[in-house]
Amino acid sequence: MTDQIVEVYGAAEIAGRIKELALEIGQAYEGRDFTVLGVLDDSFMFLADLLRAIDKPTRTAFLRYDHQSIGGVQDISFSTQVDLSRRDVLLIEGVLDTGVTQEYLIKQLGARGAASVRLCVLVDKPDRRRVELQPDWRAFETHENYVFGYGLGFNDRWRELPYLATFARKEEVS
Repeated sequence: MTDQIVEVYGAAEIAGRIKELALEIGQAYEGRDFTVLGVLDDSFMFLADLLRAIDKPTRTAFLRYDHQSIGGVQDISFSTQVDLSRRDVLLIEGVLDTGVTQEYLIKQLGARGAASVRLCVLVDKPDRRRVELQPDWRAFETHENYVFGYGLGFNDRWRELPYLATFARKEEVS
């Protein structure tokens, strides 16, 4: 069986939206130094294009988080080697889904001394939110279950696509 892939947002649309976001973010941080913190793996392509479009010197670092179940409770751990004390932080995520992980990260970055933490996401899925968290910036909003491409993976596949895609619904395939 071959997966039927449907383009949701094209490469030109993504590039245009990134330019808009870069302008908004640049204005929000006008005259201020800030650190861009990319969450791996899904943010890497979005982060690279967004950084080039912001066209402003920033500090850039990455973090990766791990989910572990301990006694039936999800534990989230992450690491970054950058000192964020008294820094304004722009957290870049590929997908904002339930929001649980991002809410945790934002609280933990604040507890580690960040002066402020704002969130920018490539894809926002507000229908799936389990916490009261909204991104400060979002490139796109979707109601699709799975979105991949442009750095977002599905089972570690399709990250290389230059566009965002989903799977065709069964009625679309016939």
